[in-house]
Amino acid sequence: MKVQIEGNLYIEHDGRQFIIKQYTGKLDSKGSEAYAAIGYYTKLEFAIKRLVQLKISESTAATLRELLTEVESIGEYIRSKIDF
Repeated sequence: MKVQIEGNLYIEHDGRQFIIKQYTGKLDSKGSEAYAAIGYYTKLEFAIKRLVQLKISESTAATLRELLTEVESIGEYIRSKIDF
């Protein structure tokens, strides 16, 4: 399973774990797409929590109210990605 989150960010499952990968757009020495592994997770829920943390770390909020608004927006964003 390989699911695009946004841009070059993906969640992949190899049968044992979920991996958040960021593809570089380059090829490795074997001709495969090169990527940086952001993390390895035993459950999809943990990978999604990490995605929330990544989005929060990109925040430019200067106040607690702004941060709360951004966190709510991140929640809506993730729901939009997983709702059918």
